[in-house]
Amino acid sequence: MPTQSRLAVVACGVLSLDLRKTARELGIEPHFEILPGGLHNNPEELRRRVQQAVDSLSRDRSYHRIVIGYGICGRGMAGIHAREVPLAMPRVHDCIALFLGSDAAYRREFERFPGTFYISAGWYEENVEPLTRKRPCVYMGDRRVYYDDLVRERGEEQAGKAFDFFSSWKKNYQRAAFIDTGVGRPDVYIAHTREMADKNGWCYERLEGSRALLSELLTARETGDGVLLVPPGYCTVFDPAQRGLTSCPSGEKAAGLSASGPRVERIRAAAGTETGRARLGLGIDAGGTYTDAVILDLGSRRLLSKSKALTTKFDFTVGIGESLAGLDPNLLSCIDLVSVSTTLATNAIVEDQGCKVGLLLMPPHDGFDDREIAHEPRAVIRGRMTIGGEVAQQIDSEEIRGTVRRMIGGQDVAAFAVSGYGGSVNPSLELEVKRIVRDETGCVVTCGHELSQLLDFQTRARTAVLNARIVPLLVRLLEDLQRNLEQLGINAPIMVVKGDGSLMSAAMAVERPVETILSGPAASVAGARYLTGREDALVVDMGGTTTDTALLANGEVKVNESGCRVRGIRTHVKAMEIRTAGLGGDSLIGCEKGVFTIGPRRVAPMAWLGDAAADASSALDYVEAHPPRFRLSMKDAQFLTLTGHNAQIELSDAEKRVIDLLGERPYSVDELAKAMGGLYPSLLPLRRLEDAYIIQRCGFTPTDLLHRTGQFTRWNMDSAERICAIHACAAGVPVEEMVSSLEERIVRKLALELMKRQLDEDVQTDAMDDCGVCRVLAERMLGSPGSGYDVRFKLNRPIIGIGAPIGHFLPAAAALLGTEAVLPEHVDVANAVGAVTGKVVIRRSAWIRPDQNGGFSIEGLPDAARFAGIDAAEAFAREALIARVRTLARLAGTREEDMELRLEDQTARTARGEDLFLERRLTALLVGVPTAGSLICAENDPFEMLQERLRPDLSDSTGNVARNGKASASHTNLRSRK
Repeated sequence: MPTQSRLAVVACGVLSLDLRKTARELGIEPHFEILPGGLHNNPEELRRRVQQAVDSLSRDRSYHRIVIGYGICGRGMAGIHAREVPLAMPRVHDCIALFLGSDAAYRREFERFPGTFYISAGWYEENVEPLTRKRPCVYMGDRRVYYDDLVRERGEEQAGKAFDFFSSWKKNYQRAAFIDTGVGRPDVYIAHTREMADKNGWCYERLEGSRALLSELLTARETGDGVLLVPPGYCTVFDPAQRGLTSCPSGEKAAGLSASGPRVERIRAAAGTETGRARLGLGIDAGGTYTDAVILDLGSRRLLSKSKALTTKFDFTVGIGESLAGLDPNLLSCIDLVSVSTTLATNAIVEDQGCKVGLLLMPPHDGFDDREIAHEPRAVIRGRMTIGGEVAQQIDSEEIRGTVRRMIGGQDVAAFAVSGYGGSVNPSLELEVKRIVRDETGCVVTCGHELSQLLDFQTRARTAVLNARIVPLLVRLLEDLQRNLEQLGINAPIMVVKGDGSLMSAAMAVERPVETILSGPAASVAGARYLTGREDALVVDMGGTTTDTALLANGEVKVNESGCRVRGIRTHVKAMEIRTAGLGGDSLIGCEKGVFTIGPRRVAPMAWLGDAAADASSALDYVEAHPPRFRLSMKDAQFLTLTGHNAQIELSDAEKRVIDLLGERPYSVDELAKAMGGLYPSLLPLRRLEDAYIIQRCGFTPTDLLHRTGQFTRWNMDSAERICAIHACAAGVPVEEMVSSLEERIVRKLALELMKRQLDEDVQTDAMDDCGVCRVLAERMLGSPGSGYDVRFKLNRPIIGIGAPIGHFLPAAAALLGTEAVLPEHVDVANAVGAVTGKVVIRRSAWIRPDQNGGFSIEGLPDAARFAGIDAAEAFAREALIARVRTLARLAGTREEDMELRLEDQTARTARGEDLFLERRLTALLVGVPTAGSLICAENDPFEMLQERLRPDLSDSTGNVARNGKASASHTNLRSRK
């Protein structure tokens, strides 16, 4: 008896010739049930006919396997149930891939000729009449219509039009290709294909086919890349992530696996575990304009000391040092926790700073087009993972070593990013590549799975590149900060605010700096919640540069789980959903032909310049003496001064001359152009000097308005008075009228931003800017006079305002929106309060999913084994996930070990009403306070610190490194100390 004689085959007639010949060559005599070709045009009917055949064959009980000879076929093969007999199905989209041997071969042909009409022996024999009897025809829906029949019914003119319309598909083709699989009558098929090509003006090609996949289909004993085995009691499902078929338990089997509802457990720490709560905390917020610092008694919640200083973007620690100098020195030595929020990561990405990164990719298949990831340099290396986390191809360590050596030696790479398909499911290959690159180069290496558990390895790759690029910048900031703190007698752990508002240790932050994107706005929300105790409110933070708004609901701010965008780059960084507008205390107030604008550009206030530079009055004298020069535009009545920063850049002679002049005193742009020999102001060489923070632009701002009215009096009142008068003169209006009008406009802009943030929950509010009706309605809502009607907008929650300028504008804006303005004590330093009152939050998930052999696999954990039963899989996943979260918690800076473990089954229901078991998800959530004093780190630290010998030589402000070409860093001294 031939081997495997009790094999049944249910297949499309198009595959009949190829399957029968392949079976004969294998010595197999299957039972064939061949269905007519063309069923793929009606997926529902296809599914019904195939299931009917499967059910009939399964009742026989004499077959050990049923082979299904169809691809996905318009998802007609999704929803096929395996009864008592397992099914074997090809993992391809349609029969073309079966004739060519694989989906990869089909993709290669598609890339060569997207518009190809394929013909095979089976296709010809099943669907095409012999050439001697052929009559012109087209398909109208699923009905074949012949030309001469249509002429008799409709007349020749109408028949011609109909044929032209229904034959238009031919314009999309450029090639007719015969796939020769070695069956049937190849000479006949070639002649037919050539005739079709000639008739339609296409090119002709004969392609070498392959029946290798059909052979695998007839003999497969387990699921692989080419064949899916569907165990008894399972049903096929279309998986969008794989864009292919998988299977899962159904019916009674699914009912026996799935729980009735979510289960939530509290996992307790071992008795005697100490959390080491801090008593006195130092919060630092290095914002876009100001750096705030506070000392907070964390037990009594009392703010003991606070200070503000200008942020120095050329070196954040200068501004931090100035802010710390304003705190009570008697309290500094008692600090046992430091937490900082910073715009460094956001600025670095926006301004394209950082070191050069080499990207190593492990895509899903060998034919992957890596040009889809726009980064250079990059390299595709060996190492393939299935979407289910199975290693399909091992890495080649020598290939990796050679690749990274070439990138360092020939392309000045100083750090590396690694991202592999399936890496978030099973990160073992990424971790092994990281180890090899670290051993070979000593460079910083970021893996995509370390930053995200989401699918989409391309976005993980981009996120990993951003992260690796800015590691040296954050290392330098934190090391400089640590030295500053030690000089003040502060010897405490350093925490960093993440974009979702939670905290992580400095040691973890230098491995994951990209997670600090938007940490400033996140700290502002935390500060607002802490200072007010409110659980439901809009939160608005008006700083010097921007106004950030967030929605606080039930004590939480919505987090963008799929990842925020920075500089138009999609990332997998989780951050709070915050709306940002270029409106702040230092927003430039421009005036063109008497029309005022506010923001979005930020400049330093003239009130500040009057304090910072003794000779600022001379620059104002010049502008006041030449009013006609600024009648049409006040652009050249902006002012320039030196910052004191000496950037390491090569200067042109003109740039040196600018610096020499500004070294004497501040100048307006117009006067500086005159002093430079009568240059036109727009030709002054200012751009590079401003970008390098060598010079600072100053101008008319809302802060000057507040000085003029006496509402804010920190700096030079006279300079503010004079710049207000200059602009009122240029606009031809009284000063008091101008000041009142501008304050009203700021209030209205603020109210509009708050209204948009609330509406963001329902619509895309940026579309309002291009809608005339929306603009008019918004103007009426915000109090613009109109005739015939009024429009009101009532906000059903209060607005918490924070930031130094907010108290002067929010009460009026809240009144326009019909709600309450909440201005807590210490509103001016709420961001720093939020920085030091945040918590460490660790959330990780693992998934138990049915595999295609009747067992269960675990995804989301490295090298998880496979299990025969779900109970054993769950026991393993629980233990591993709890250990993983506790390790990450200690690395992030807390000794808390209590956590919440949530287990939830995901099920679905078929069109027939049968239940499917898709997965069991385990999610562990640990929330803990930062630990004071020494932190304990796991011996097998998955985020191991780089060694002291690898410290980079960060010699310039861009973060470009290293005399030895390596962008690595010493993280060991950033671990928390006793």
